[in-house]
Amino acid sequence: MASPVDLSVPQPDPASIMPLGSDPLLLACGAMALVALAAISRVVSSRRETREVARTARQHGDAMRDFLQTVRMAERLAGIGIWQYDPQTGEQHWSDGMKRLFGIDEDEQFVAGDAETLLFAHDIDLVGEVERNRHQTDPFEFEFELNTPDIPLRGLRVQACNLIGANGEVRSIVGVVRERGESETARKPAHSDIVSGLDAPITALCDPLTGIATRRLVMAELGRRLVDARITEMPLVLVMFDIDHFQRINADRGAAAADTVLRRVAAIAGAQARDSDLLGRVGDSEFAWIVPGASDRMARIMTERLRQAIAATDAKDGTPAVTISVGYSAMKPDDTALSLFARVDGALWEARASGCNRVRMAA
Repeated sequence: MASPVDLSVPQPDPASIMPLGSDPLLLACGAMALVALAAISRVVSSRRETREVARTARQHGDAMRDFLQTVRMAERLAGIGIWQYDPQTGEQHWSDGMKRLFGIDEDEQFVAGDAETLLFAHDIDLVGEVERNRHQTDPFEFEFELNTPDIPLRGLRVQACNLIGANGEVRSIVGVVRERGESETARKPAHSDIVSGLDAPITALCDPLTGIATRRLVMAELGRRLVDARITEMPLVLVMFDIDHFQRINADRGAAAADTVLRRVAAIAGAQARDSDLLGRVGDSEFAWIVPGASDRMARIMTERLRQAIAATDAKDGTPAVTISVGYSAMKPDDTALSLFARVDGALWEARASGCNRVRMAA
């Protein structure tokens, strides 16, 4: 007779049973799942925060644009300009209204040095004035005269204040610039009254001896035309020339003969210049010639022709024949009026040092 079959399920040894969490593989999988869930949570949270930051940034950007538009509108309505100066870096920031006060189109972009050039051209020391008032804790004000080709002798007033940082140092200086009112300008004689009492056009724009532009007008126009040239992508050349041995003429022949030489040289150069050019006297015997639209080759021809025309003039009326030394350069993309002027002045110095009666192009 067969033995009976044992149909009972064998029971495992309790000592051999391993808890679920103690299985290394399961434990690792669980840990990885937790890490993944945490990463997903961070990504979701980060995306939510990013969207919130972006939304806040857009709101701030819209608010800033609205504020700037309000400032521009206020500047136009009040006829003011805002000028800001960083005493640590020396940087200046001009608002659209500030540009308009100086006769500059508000759409024209400034490059580094344009502000300094315009102030130098008008003989205005805004930086020096605010630096002298850096100790002021209350707002302060000062005035200056602005000469532009179309509206000479405009009186401007600056009301400024020092913005103090946490360390007690002046971190920025802000000024509001506006024209003086009629009652304020009445205490000074009108420009037309000054000119009407003179036989010659003696102004800040016209040299009384030669009748050509003054240094102030040359520098102001050079800065303005450089900005125009950058916008229109047209070339521009600056020429400078000096009468050779002029001091000797003045010492040997006298001031009257020297003045006659200056007028004669200015007349010859004026005959060589085009209607679109600007010719000015920028020193005792130095002249500047702004030539818009000229290439290097054209400038070389024009400067040589000028040098030869003056050298070919005979002595007359008790004045000697003279020669000139010439330097010139085309503008570079990053030029300001001061940098171009300095580079051409260096070329003029080389022309004089090489024996006079020479033309040299700046490097």
